[in-house]
Amino acid sequence: MVCSGNICRSPFAEEAARHRFTGGDITVSSAGSIAVAGQPATALMREVAGEHGLDLSAHRATPLHRSEQPDYVFGMELEHLVAARQVFPDLDPGRIRLLDHPRDIADPYGRDRTAYRATADQIIDAVSRLDAPA
Repeated sequence: MVCSGNICRSPFAEEAARHRFTGGDITVSSAGSIAVAGQPATALMREVAGEHGLDLSAHRATPLHRSEQPDYVFGMELEHLVAARQVFPDLDPGRIRLLDHPRDIADPYGRDRTAYRATADQIIDAVSRLDAPA
């Protein structure tokens, strides 16, 4: 899961996907195209995650270029797909896509709780439509 700072959308998506695929052989991680390593998820995203039964308290941001080679990349916006293609040029382009294709997931950073909740709801919906890889 990839967003910009890896402190709002992608950590929430990571936890939502991890929760959705509990018990499977799927490993989910997140990173940010412009992340500052070690930053925690924002307080509002941690609170909204808690409303969904998800815990972001241990999350720390990871820059995309420090990530391990993934099998798939799900970005929140087109710019995240572009960044992923640069960092992982050997990954099949069909495995790099928007999480909520064809829609972007808006960045709630710096906005109010309503914006965070809307982003969380969109991510939950998008993750619910993901199929486990065969």
